[in-house]
Amino acid sequence: MSPKLNMGIAWFYKEDWEEWKKISADKIEDNFEDWLLSVTMMKKDLEEEGYKVEKVFIKPKEFKEWCKKNKKKLDSSSRSDYVTRLLLVNDKRN
Repeated sequence: MSPKLNMGIAWFYKEDWEEWKKISADKIEDNFEDWLLSVTMMKKDLEEEGYKVEKVFIKPKEFKEWCKKNKKKLDSSSRSDYVTRLLLVNDKRN
């Protein structure tokens, strides 16, 4: 079965975890390991549904700047928008 479409998923670096917990307007897991397990399972589920899922590593500082510039909340919806825009920019460069 060929992939349905490409999609990105926000991926964090472990060293940024405490900063993500501080800035996130929505609830995220208490520790990095729980988040990593959750997001890894979500990625696997999406791939099993036929999606091609790309990890998009994001940094809190750049995300905060993007949200401020675009008048967005620091939440999961904005992280999804941010990841999508990063993928679109990268696609245009290739």
